[in-house]
Amino acid sequence: MPTRSDRRTPFVRRLARFNRSIANPVVRRFAGWLPPLAIVLHRGRRTGRAFATPVLAFGTADGLVVGVLYGIDSDWVRNVQAAGRAQVRRRGVVRDYQRARFVSSEEGVRLLPAPVGVVFRALKVRGFIRLETAAAAERDT
Repeated sequence: MPTRSDRRTPFVRRLARFNRSIANPVVRRFAGWLPPLAIVLHRGRRTGRAFATPVLAFGTADGLVVGVLYGIDSDWVRNVQAAGRAQVRRRGVVRDYQRARFVSSEEGVRLLPAPVGVVFRALKVRGFIRLETAAAAERDT
C-alpha cells in the first residue's frame, strides 16, 4: 500500500528500493567520474555506517545542487541533513560540502542549467539539496 510519502514523490518508492539494491551498485562504479553523476559520501544517522549514494549533482557559484528524486524521506537526504554536511565525489575529486539544506523545487530549478531545469520540472522533482563548499561557508560567517 502506498504511503503518503509515495504520493508526494515523483518516483515510486519501489523504484527507489530497486535502485538501492540493483542499479546503485552498478552506477557507483562510474558515477564519481561521469558528470552530472556524482557520489554523495555520508554516514548513517543512527549506525554511523559509511554510505556512497549516486546522485545527479550540478555545480553552482558556491557549491552544488542535487536533485532529490525520491523525496525527502530518502535515507541519504536525511543523513546529509542531520550531519549538515557531506563529501561528494564528482569528476574524480572528493570535496567537502557544508550547509546542507533542502530547497524548494523552484529554487533548485533556478540553480540548474536551463535545459536540465526543464527536464527536472517535467519529472516533477519537488526538491533539491543545496551544498556549499567549505570556502563559501567560511566566507559567509
